[in-house]
Amino acid sequence: MKIRLALGLAVASLAVSVVPATALPASTTITVHYQRFAGDYTGWNLWMWPKNGSGAGYQFTGTDDFGVVGRFTVPGTAQSDQVGIIVRLSQAGNDWVSKDVNADRFITKFAADGSTEIWLMQADANIYYSKPSVAPAILSARIDGLRKITVLLNHTFTPGAGANGFSVSGPGTPAVTSVATSDGSNANAQLVLTLASDLAIDGTYVVNQTVYGSRTALLGDVLTSQAFNDAYTYDGNDLGNTYGATSTAFRVWAPTASAASLLVYPSADPSAQPTVYPMSADVKGTWFARLSGDRNGTIYTYRVRLGDAWSEAVDPYVRATTVNGLRGVVVDLSRTNPARWTSAKPPFSGNATDAVIYELHVRDLSMDPSSGISAAHKGKFLALTEHGTTTPDGKAKTGIDAIKELGVTHVQLLPIYDFKTIDETTNDQFNWGYDPQNYNVPEGSYSTNPADPTNRIMELKQTVQSLHDDGLRVVMDVVYNHVFDASASSFERLVPGYFFRMNPDGSYGNATGVGNEVASERPMVSKFIADSVGYWATEYHIDGFRFDLMGVLDIATMNRIRAELDAIDPSILMIGEGWNMGNLLPDNQKADQVNAARLPRIGQFNDGIRDGIKGSVFNATERGYAQGATGRLPDVKAGIVANVPFPHGIGGTWGAIQPGQSVTYVEAHDNLTLFDKLQASMPRASSAERMRVFRLASSIALLAQGVAFIDSGQEFMRTKGGDANSYKSPDSVNSLKWLSREKNLSTVTYFKGLIALRRTHPAFRMTTAAAIVKGLRFLAAPRGVAEYSISGSVSGDAWRSIVVAHNPNPKPVTITLPVKGNWQVVVNGVRAGTATLQLLRSVRIVRVPAQTTLVLHS
Repeated sequence: MKIRLALGLAVASLAVSVVPATALPASTTITVHYQRFAGDYTGWNLWMWPKNGSGAGYQFTGTDDFGVVGRFTVPGTAQSDQVGIIVRLSQAGNDWVSKDVNADRFITKFAADGSTEIWLMQADANIYYSKPSVAPAILSARIDGLRKITVLLNHTFTPGAGANGFSVSGPGTPAVTSVATSDGSNANAQLVLTLASDLAIDGTYVVNQTVYGSRTALLGDVLTSQAFNDAYTYDGNDLGNTYGATSTAFRVWAPTASAASLLVYPSADPSAQPTVYPMSADVKGTWFARLSGDRNGTIYTYRVRLGDAWSEAVDPYVRATTVNGLRGVVVDLSRTNPARWTSAKPPFSGNATDAVIYELHVRDLSMDPSSGISAAHKGKFLALTEHGTTTPDGKAKTGIDAIKELGVTHVQLLPIYDFKTIDETTNDQFNWGYDPQNYNVPEGSYSTNPADPTNRIMELKQTVQSLHDDGLRVVMDVVYNHVFDASASSFERLVPGYFFRMNPDGSYGNATGVGNEVASERPMVSKFIADSVGYWATEYHIDGFRFDLMGVLDIATMNRIRAELDAIDPSILMIGEGWNMGNLLPDNQKADQVNAARLPRIGQFNDGIRDGIKGSVFNATERGYAQGATGRLPDVKAGIVANVPFPHGIGGTWGAIQPGQSVTYVEAHDNLTLFDKLQASMPRASSAERMRVFRLASSIALLAQGVAFIDSGQEFMRTKGGDANSYKSPDSVNSLKWLSREKNLSTVTYFKGLIALRRTHPAFRMTTAAAIVKGLRFLAAPRGVAEYSISGSVSGDAWRSIVVAHNPNPKPVTITLPVKGNWQVVVNGVRAGTATLQLLRSVRIVRVPAQTTLVLHS
């Protein structure tokens, strides 16, 4: 729970005369003093930038009686009258582990020469222009054990024997027996109080000190203690509501509550008053109630007593809600199944490397006027069920027919659970959906009648069934690493402090960059995530899951999910973003790329080959291998072998993985599209040259070992007009422009050929690292060219030997084939597929055109 500090500040007179700036010089000198109350300054530094300008990092250079200090010159301020400042924590290659204050702050007062001096204090959003004097206060108090409370003061404290003026009030009024600094030093602002008796887990306690005042203690590390886990980990499968024709049972986990009630509402009207049913305390911290009769359609929430206050929440396990997810609804799921609803799925081997994944946002598919999709289904799930749609002149397929024609195996849908930032009663808003609200409920804005709690369920099932009928499996993008608003979430309303990682000062961890991070390593959080994934897999027949910011989640939870999905259907895919983020979860527990070898059969997005091919996604103008930056060839080679350990130091940075653990891509919904990246990084290139480079870049990824992945519209060179973060940009930016497909049908055909080549020939999708090491060999080639051969016999391919050559150079090159003989060209940069484009007789030297991929076989 966030702590809002109320410090008594006595501010001395200004040390210098400062006034709001109307214009600053070309560079500005700023002296910054920063105070952390416990003296823990390691890793803390500054990020400063002229308003509307570019920023940079700055390190403190000294200390004074206030804390740490530095005098910095910020360039580029001539066009600004303010300078932004962030105090951030950097550790182990991650410059943005957390922020001291989440809000961006701006320095607005400067001396006549443009200089200024400021003072900043931990967890205080104010910028002080003179040294502040702080009245003694307890900043936070955390219950970290049944007999342990950790207290943070705003001054250092030298404890002596006994209670040192501290006392604790609450149930049982446990006596303070000793006080010690948390780090063993003689004086520190963080103290540990040891108590004479156990605290009650559902009690409210206040820490008092004769000089520093009082602070209510929040639940801290006690929630992660083994004693708590032993007492309150519930392993039943009936959390939420369990519907029956004659009665419905309700069970909620709220071990820190002293009472709980079930609230039943007569309608979805926000002003409706509920009937209150007391719940009974039951096993392992759960509360239980049962209502008789057929309760299908019953609207309900839970209310729990936490300390002296009552807190109301939507059931975290709920499967249906009222509009905008404000209240839960009991639903008989058997009544939501569409006609022909079956668990039968399109054929798929279960080998991840056999997948070709097409990432799609539900709304993007249909909102452009060129989609040909009916007005009633625009922006809806059911748009994915329409067939026979074309561009207005009928020259090109649109919608699901166009996707199916590509030959992909899986359609990956950006979040389709209930997310927060869209008003479901309108159809005029856009969001990617990475702001979870109710995890087990479909998003209402994608349904034709969001006010009907069952409509969204029925239409999503209808959509999944239709995609299955079309031979397409469905991957669901899931976001279990954070929620939209932690403090307002059902998790926090029911069990404050448990579901989210917290900083020592009681603020939310922020590894995700959006203000909170889910504590997946805790037993009941891990259970919820696994239960939720299993529910989608069984109730909706989902065929795969893409985990957003998977590196924020823990290894044990991800392996648990893999095991539970295997029990349901081992062909279900699991992939995720294995970025290393944050410091609250130990590195050896993160489900990230570094630990990939400990996550068998779970794929990791391969940003190494992505950035190697096209340049950094964080720098629009930086070029990659495809644009001629041949120094990125090692990154490309590592990606070509799916990052498995490979001879000569190629690959292997993720440990002893298998190729199905590398998701090979060059474009996704995030960042600039590949087309827009080439526009930014090759501003003087002709459209013909950019098209060549576009096809080259895409072919490198599609022909590499691993799991193939493309973004929607990539096949027709999709543009978002240079918008690199279109998560809430309008449809005019995000919608798929199907006329572009009509215009670029030759590139669409090229993609179809590459996908057909990959799916037809197992040499491009080997299933083991051993096969790649044995069957793939990089060949000596002209400077910058990636040339490699694949042995057909190793992978069981009908072709004896295959050679792939990627030439990023602006001029043609000649390559040497492994042996002289007859070679058949199947990809030449203009066309691609399995058919022979050219037969080369008795050759060993072959010309590869500029900025082109060439594929031959013998």
